[in-house]
Amino acid sequence: MGYASLEPHLPSSHAPLLPPGIFLSITDTQASDGNFLLHHFISNYIKADHNVVLVGLAGILVHYTMVGRKLGVNLATAKTKGIFHFVDGLTQLTDYAAPNKCFLIKPSESKPLAAGAAGSAESTGPSKISKPTTVTTATAAAPIVLSYSPKLSDFYKVLEDLIKNTVSRDSGQGKQLCLILDDLSVLLNCGWPCRDVLALVRYLKLLVAKVNGSLITLVHADGVLAEEVSQDGLVKGVFYEADYIIDVRGLDSGGSRDVHGQLSMLHGPGYLLRQRAGEVKENEWPALTLHYKILDNNVEVFAKGYSSGVL
Repeated sequence: MGYASLEPHLPSSHAPLLPPGIFLSITDTQASDGNFLLHHFISNYIKADHNVVLVGLAGILVHYTMVGRKLGVNLATAKTKGIFHFVDGLTQLTDYAAPNKCFLIKPSESKPLAAGAAGSAESTGPSKISKPTTVTTATAAAPIVLSYSPKLSDFYKVLEDLIKNTVSRDSGQGKQLCLILDDLSVLLNCGWPCRDVLALVRYLKLLVAKVNGSLITLVHADGVLAEEVSQDGLVKGVFYEADYIIDVRGLDSGGSRDVHGQLSMLHGPGYLLRQRAGEVKENEWPALTLHYKILDNNVEVFAKGYSSGVL
């Protein structure tokens, strides 16, 4: 699978996959990149013959392909089999490729509402914002809360169509789906407001939960960036939605040859709610801090003070 030394510290009920309906938030800093954790989960899902939808906002497909080879995963083959889907987020969200955008994934057009549904929609008035409703006679529209950012609304629709088509194609085969966003901070840097980015995350979380999938996001959480209201709001908002949190940071004592940083396994509000409801076993995700060392084709994870250099 991925990194063998990391597996014992992840939820064991569905190892090596995440439990269905789980939202895992990974935070890192500019000095300590948490991207290696994304590769771990991509590798695990692909090797277990499950579906992965990767939204690349900070990296291109070539990057993930090269790292995947080091972990024994051929993403090109997985894409041919239909279990790996890559969405170039920045190209999808910007006009960089205009006017040659014919190769981009396009959201399916919504069918006209039935006469009764259309009449009820008009009666609500333009000033009221209602929750998205499922209409049996038409394709459900993108979340109305994202109407402030039309491109994000179209982006959500693209991911919704892709996920639903993937799940319906594999119906009855028992395959899980993992949606990965790498990384959310890029959306802020591109000018989208924190409110809309968090709305996108919430709707994707609900969408993935409906198909018993898992959502993984990466976001920067540098101490310096905490002074920026939008970045701080994004990190706190994602934390509020998360079930599990892995915080990747450098050592407080500085750099080390044998230890590259530390991983803090934390509980999100979602985990605590599931625990109270009896949906998770006790100590299934123990809150603890580990050290790690990045190698050429592996990552060693170990308890504090147990690095090979010390022993």
